[in-house]
Amino acid sequence: LHRGEIIALVGENGSGKSTLAKIITGLYPPTGGAVYWDDLNLATLDPASIHSRIAVIAQDPAQWPMTAHRNITIGRLDHHDPDRTAWHAAITKSGAHDVLATLPDGENTLLSRHFNNAQDLSGGQWQRLGIARGLYRDAPVLVADEPTAALDAKAEARVFSALGHAANHGTADRITIMVTHRLANLKTADRILVLDHGHLVEHGTHHELLAARGTYHELYQIQSQAYQST
Repeated sequence: LHRGEIIALVGENGSGKSTLAKIITGLYPPTGGAVYWDDLNLATLDPASIHSRIAVIAQDPAQWPMTAHRNITIGRLDHHDPDRTAWHAAITKSGAHDVLATLPDGENTLLSRHFNNAQDLSGGQWQRLGIARGLYRDAPVLVADEPTAALDAKAEARVFSALGHAANHGTADRITIMVTHRLANLKTADRILVLDHGHLVEHGTHHELLAARGTYHELYQIQSQAYQST
């Protein structure tokens, strides 16, 4: 994987997409073989130094009983952002600014169902805050694991556009790894890796894999048929 690339991991449930993403980022230690970053074996490195360089956007983001602001910035509390440029970029690209606009105290609203004068969010609203958290973390490797499962089509399109932009943000080009079942959003990925029961069975661009008429083509056809007229 190379800096500035958008890599998509696709396949049926149980194919190993999320597991592979966690092995690449050092969250899971491999039981065989090794993972190297710039010729350095992750198994020999300080875990904290690895974790500081990764950001994970999960399908079910953590719901911290804190303010909305702290829920987004908790991934990088030491972020030097005096003019709040990174903050505004994260909440705008993720759509979290729409969520903050509905809260009684905006970003200072306490988010919890267990306290008086606090506010709980819907699944889709929490997901937008989780995406903003991952973008604000500004790590060299960004993993988005089914980040839009609870979002509507319009919000989903905006998030995937933001993730594509995040791969080439400023001078700190990062690797973006996307795990998703929504194949229509992968047309701009630099490479798509198709997994089947823990094995890499195909890889290439969206158009290359469609032309190959293999597993990816089959999955894409199944999804696209729902939108095609008879």
